[in-house]
Amino acid sequence: MERQYLDALQLDDYVLADYSAVEKVPVNMYVAYYQSPKKGLSSHSPRQCIPGGGWEITSFDTVRLDHVSGIAPALDVNRVAIQKGGQKQIVYYWFKQRDRLITSEYLVKFFLFWDSLTRHRADGALVRLVSSVYAGETEAIADGRLQTMAGLVMPVLGRYVPD
Repeated sequence: MERQYLDALQLDDYVLADYSAVEKVPVNMYVAYYQSPKKGLSSHSPRQCIPGGGWEITSFDTVRLDHVSGIAPALDVNRVAIQKGGQKQIVYYWFKQRDRLITSEYLVKFFLFWDSLTRHRADGALVRLVSSVYAGETEAIADGRLQTMAGLVMPVLGRYVPD
């Protein structure tokens, strides 16, 4: 990630990588970890970053992934369809704070406050997965890629973002 973004985000650790199976379309994964929010900075919503990057949000929903291998119990994620020029992408994101998986930015802020008081902890992460929708594809195909990746990410996420 470029220095200007790292300076602005002031995160403690992150991963930003494209993953793909052999001869398959990649899925971009970004996990931003904050050990302790600094001066009010913490995981923030892609809802603000996406338009800032010139993308238009064409739909925004919360969806439940309950049939994806590796995810038990079900995982609720924010699903955002975006477009810019002739490009279209599907974005899944959620927040992991301690033992919680959260889709609401308001609950993230509440639990930062609450856990600071009751657990003396304020760490957490934003988890974001992105897949392009290529010519001749439907959004459902991109959703399938994202759901597969979510199933691969969830079992190992706890090793890097503690409960």
